[in-house]
Amino acid sequence: MRKYVYYRIDSLEELKRYTACAVCDLDWHKDLAIIQKFYSRFTDEAINPDEFDQGIGNPQAIIIGDEIVSFAAPFSFREGETEIGAVATIPDQRNKGYCKALISEMAFRILDQGKAATLTTDQNNYPMRAAAKAIGMRQRDS
Repeated sequence: MRKYVYYRIDSLEELKRYTACAVCDLDWHKDLAIIQKFYSRFTDEAINPDEFDQGIGNPQAIIIGDEIVSFAAPFSFREGETEIGAVATIPDQRNKGYCKALISEMAFRILDQGKAATLTTDQNNYPMRAAAKAIGMRQRDS
């Protein structure tokens, strides 16, 4: 049975921002081709943009050339929170700070809207856990 770890940050004062990389806003419909191309590296499942709540914010990415190298999307599961989810970085682009920059920017935008930013990951995903801690998120009971 897989176990997950839940992280949360509640205020801008707690957030440690990483701005070394430019984070781009994407649109589920307009940018679907580039999003699908990125995710085809990880899964064969097709992305249906109509399944995502467009009202909670845009997905965000770090793009090099014309390719997404790191991606995250906001999800709403609980009142007053927005989950930073679907976080992935192309394997040969890892360990460059892209994930920290991406989740830091997404957390900033969520907190700036007056909501808590959360992130859930597999307990064995140590790089994601380290990135969450690096931006000031604290592990919480789910």
